[in-house]
Amino acid sequence: MNLHAPSFPIRIIWGGLPFFHRLMAVVGVAFVVVSFVGCKQTSVQIPNAAVFSICLVVVIAAMLPVPAYWHEKGKMELRDAALTIPWALFYMVVIPYTLIAAGRWGMGIGLKDSYFARLDQSLGVNVPDIMAWASHHWLGNFVNATYLLLFPMLLLSYLLPALTGKVKAAQQFITANLVAFAVGIPIFALFPAVGPWYGYHLPATWGQAVCQQSLFLLRTHGPYNLIPLAVVCFPSFHVIWAILSVNSLWSFKYLRIPAVILSGLIILSTMTTAWHYFVDVLSGILVAAAAIAVSRTLSRRHTP
Repeated sequence: MNLHAPSFPIRIIWGGLPFFHRLMAVVGVAFVVVSFVGCKQTSVQIPNAAVFSICLVVVIAAMLPVPAYWHEKGKMELRDAALTIPWALFYMVVIPYTLIAAGRWGMGIGLKDSYFARLDQSLGVNVPDIMAWASHHWLGNFVNATYLLLFPMLLLSYLLPALTGKVKAAQQFITANLVAFAVGIPIFALFPAVGPWYGYHLPATWGQAVCQQSLFLLRTHGPYNLIPLAVVCFPSFHVIWAILSVNSLWSFKYLRIPAVILSGLIILSTMTTAWHYFVDVLSGILVAAAAIAVSRTLSRRHTP
């Protein structure tokens, strides 16, 4: 009888956790296991893993006084929203290794750039023509300039709800991202590509050349110990994140229209800058829509 006694406190603690945190824990374990096994199977080396893990724990622990402060003040919505921050930090560390393992697993699969270029043309879209228009038109140059604005928008889309008590928006943002990665990473492994500049033999920008080299190194046999840069072409995570950002900022009434406009410009910029094929954009829209739908369904259990 006593042999089973220790399990009861664990069950009580686990059962007492909000659904969101139980979901994050289960999914987190799944990502860690997949990353660990995948990295082992594909010769990915993780230098100073113990030191890195300790640093992550310290950073997460440093964030915990924020929700603790709101708990003491009785601000439960602010507390619960702030409690999403440690999960965001955790997944920012774990997911890149899942991505590396997927990319290494699929390195025997040929690049799909020529296929995507033909598919675009069959849909009546030609990325070089779009890029040429953008380079000779003030509106196109303006659209190009919005490409890098995704990253501050992405940061704002998460931190603003997390720090202002928008619990549902903060939790949905993380959940939707996990769904997007769970769908997008296997697709990336099965359909690897560089980008339109490679598929159409266009001059690459400095950033595109760096990302191309990053993907080639990822797909090279032998030990690997780097974090790749922007190696996912299909589906476009630039598009996915632009849409997820709008969904998150929708909880702020006065940010809705600016967020929609900026998101639309960013999505268009993925083609005017020749970073993505049109099919990348379409797949990104579909993945984002599915991620939002799943996150909204799950959010009914996240919060009372």
